[in-house]
Amino acid sequence: MPPARSFRVVLALALLAACGESPTPPAEETTFAAPIQGVPMADVFYGAYMDHDPATGVRDWSCGLKSYDGHGGIDILLRNFRVQDLGVPVIAAAGGTVIGTSDGSPDRNTTWDVGGFGNHVQISHPGGLTTIYGHLRRGSIAVAQGQQVEAGALLGLVGSSGKSNWPHLHFEVRRSGAVVDPFAGECSVEESLWKNQLAYQDAFKVMDAGLTDQPVTLASLLERPPTLSAFPLYAAGFRLWIQTVNQRAATVRYDLHAPGGALRETVQQQVGATFSTRYLVLNVAVSGKLTEAGTWEIRTYQDGQHIWTQPFTLLPAGAADAAEASVRAASTLEVQVLDQAPGADAHP
Repeated sequence: MPPARSFRVVLALALLAACGESPTPPAEETTFAAPIQGVPMADVFYGAYMDHDPATGVRDWSCGLKSYDGHGGIDILLRNFRVQDLGVPVIAAAGGTVIGTSDGSPDRNTTWDVGGFGNHVQISHPGGLTTIYGHLRRGSIAVAQGQQVEAGALLGLVGSSGKSNWPHLHFEVRRSGAVVDPFAGECSVEESLWKNQLAYQDAFKVMDAGLTDQPVTLASLLERPPTLSAFPLYAAGFRLWIQTVNQRAATVRYDLHAPGGALRETVQQQVGATFSTRYLVLNVAVSGKLTEAGTWEIRTYQDGQHIWTQPFTLLPAGAADAAEASVRAASTLEVQVLDQAPGADAHP
């Protein structure tokens, strides 16, 4: 029991005893455990918290910008659809009664075109609270309306159904129909509704990275293309993708090192902050640009701090192969940014 709530219960019992009344302990308000299995910042990643700014700005429970305008819940993300396909359980955060379910919606959405929670479960809890578990995997709903569930009961699996562009769970708490934030903080409620409230999840991390010779989009990267390690010298080019979370506004620099370590080329780009996940993509031209076979490296830096090194091998090309190769007119290195969150790049 949180200290403030415990103090009020003891005080109420003492007052009843002083008045000669038989003390009856007041009912405890429902508190919640984590609604998804997985270690934060390792298996699952907290994206958007609830927005507390009544205007058009953004303010989360810790007075930060880790949300988007009007967001009424908490988004807990997976790395990609490969992880979704493993089956990540969504569980009841507290005991209660299932008052609604929905299933049958596509669960691999990568745009915001379809509205609503998609496949979801809604549970009523003591104290006038309800919880919603949204964007679940199609066919995974494991409970039925009217069913009593205990805390920790399997409700379904994480998906990307409804208004969702990334595999994640949207967890929302309501009291008498109005959204409430279970996180206690300077810009939120006084008392936490969590049994054990997690620390603010805003640390920067490189989640994953790889090389591909195919064009990339947010949708294709969420399928996690197979990682390549070698390319022929006559190849048009390839792409290095780096998946990050909680990236601040920064200068990202890529240094291309030839076999033996010599710096061959460098490119840098200013990127805005994102409170959620992001792909940084570096397009590397090969044919007509890089002519030396061997092991190369791309070293990536953020505001001067090294965050990733990616080796790759260029294979020797025969004369016939080289003659047929198409030469790109662009620079050897080009950068693009693909964000999960709406308007993420606009936040300072």
